[in-house]
Amino acid sequence: MKTILYATDYSDNSIAALQLAHAFSKKLKSKLLVLHVFDLSVTIASTVSLSYARKKAKTIKEHKERLSSFCEGHLGVQTDNSNISLKVVEGAPAWESIIDSVNKFKVDLIVVGKKGESAIKEALLGSTTTALIEKADCPVLAVPESLSQKEINTMVYTTDLEEADLKAIENLVGIAKEFKASINVVHISTKNEYAGEEQMEWFKEMLHQKINFDKLQFNLLFSEDVFNALLEYIREVDPNMIVMLERQGHSLIKSIWHRDIVKRMLTESDFPLLTFHKKNLKLNKEHTVS
Repeated sequence: MKTILYATDYSDNSIAALQLAHAFSKKLKSKLLVLHVFDLSVTIASTVSLSYARKKAKTIKEHKERLSSFCEGHLGVQTDNSNISLKVVEGAPAWESIIDSVNKFKVDLIVVGKKGESAIKEALLGSTTTALIEKADCPVLAVPESLSQKEINTMVYTTDLEEADLKAIENLVGIAKEFKASINVVHISTKNEYAGEEQMEWFKEMLHQKINFDKLQFNLLFSEDVFNALLEYIREVDPNMIVMLERQGHSLIKSIWHRDIVKRMLTESDFPLLTFHKKNLKLNKEHTVS
């Protein structure tokens, strides 16, 4: 992981995300790109005027200074003498500009806060985070304001026992090793699911074939209320991070259902949520569950 992008609106709700992004960059020896996106809310005709160009340049300069003060104030480091670089861009919607920067700078991880500083910004940030989870070509880490622990000791990965989960966990292990963290792999089985226990055994065997990592634990739970069973399990384990896979596959109903679970976890839990997207994982078809 070479580059981490942290996007902020300067709100207090994004401070914990900045601090966790910085902790990740130090632990993973990555560059940290701190980004702010602004919108001048101008007409198309005005974008060709000299006054617009001057206003844009002035606004970028002002945001660069504010961004520098924001980082130095909450990290206690000088941005000029660290692995942190600052970037200010104009654009709307914000998620499109963030993704443009992700592609331009070959970003490996996006870090954002879960909420904005007001009800309007909270709604905007929520929609921005959701759009990033669905559309970005790299994992997204959404961090709650209440987070105080910046170390990662325990992760919970929620699995559907699919081949894509194997690849996601393989990627996750690289992060876990750097933090010396354990990974609890959990699957919630319903009465309509075929052979949940056999699938879990298959999954464990395939994972051990692909990954040499001794800090994996597996849990198979049974419930008809998947989300609340998952939330209860997470609160019992009290991990430092939840990890989920955003799916966009052949089953439209299952894809929509799983996306709802991811969104609910984003809004209803107080844990950092790291999401991989299935479309970004290179899969081996021969490992697919039959």
